[in-house]
Amino acid sequence: MTTDLAELKTELERLASNISVSAGSALFRCGDPASGVFLIRRGSVRMALDDAGEVFEERLLGPGEIIGLPAALTGNYSLSAQAAEDSELGYIPAPLVTSLLECSPRLCLLATRVMSAEIARMRSALRDGIHVAVHE
Repeated sequence: MTTDLAELKTELERLASNISVSAGSALFRCGDPASGVFLIRRGSVRMALDDAGEVFEERLLGPGEIIGLPAALTGNYSLSAQAAEDSELGYIPAPLVTSLLECSPRLCLLATRVMSAEIARMRSALRDGIHVAVHE
């Protein structure tokens, strides 16, 4: 899946604009309408499922990670994201992500694989009754 993720990231980077966020800034909150997808270029972002600390542990994501891909397809963020430190991000508006995936069956398949792997990991953890780190 690493190759899949690299190919998807390359295409998203091509569309991304640069944004800077300060430590503590919220990128989005659980339930917010999806504005877009973020690529962490420098810094880190804390992902959390609001009020679910007993089931889902927070996860700190760093450079190279994609944030918000599922939300670009579903329309709402399922997690909350906050800059853990001053960070440089790439930002792709949700409609551009949707258009990219609609125009490329290959990229759509890659995105589906990435999201399916995350769903399978979380379901397995829920089944086993253990804490899992969240990833949007």
